[in-house]
Amino acid sequence: MGRKSLIILCLLGMFGIIVLSGADATTPVTKEPPYVGVIRNFTKHDIFFYSENSQGTITVPAKGWVEYVVWHDNFDLIGYLKGDPYFCKKMEVRPGHYQFNCKSYDFMAIIGTEEPTAVEGLG
Repeated sequence: MGRKSLIILCLLGMFGIIVLSGADATTPVTKEPPYVGVIRNFTKHDIFFYSENSQGTITVPAKGWVEYVVWHDNFDLIGYLKGDPYFCKKMEVRPGHYQFNCKSYDFMAIIGTEEPTAVEGLG
C-alpha cells in the first residue's frame, strides 16, 4: 500500500466514525423549553402576572424578584396592578445570556428603574 492510500483509508475511517457516532456539526445546539427567566420589580407595588403553564397568578413583590417559566421563545409579558395592565413588554428568550444571583437565566424583565445606592458623605 502506498502512502496516499493509507492516508485516504485513515480519512475514510475517521469520517465513518463521525457518521456512526451521530455527530452533526451542521446543527446548532439550542435549548429546549421550558425557559426560565427573572422578573425584577423596582417599584413600590406588587405586580401580578398570569402563569403560562397553570391557571394561577404570580406575584412579584415590591422591590423584589421571582423566577418565571415560559414555554415559547418569544412572548408578551403583561403585568397587572389592581386589575389593570401596568407593565407590557415583548420578550425574547436568549438561553443562558442573563446573569443574576450567580445563575444563568434565559430572559430578564425589569419593572421600574433601579434606585441608585446612597454614597456616604454626599448630602
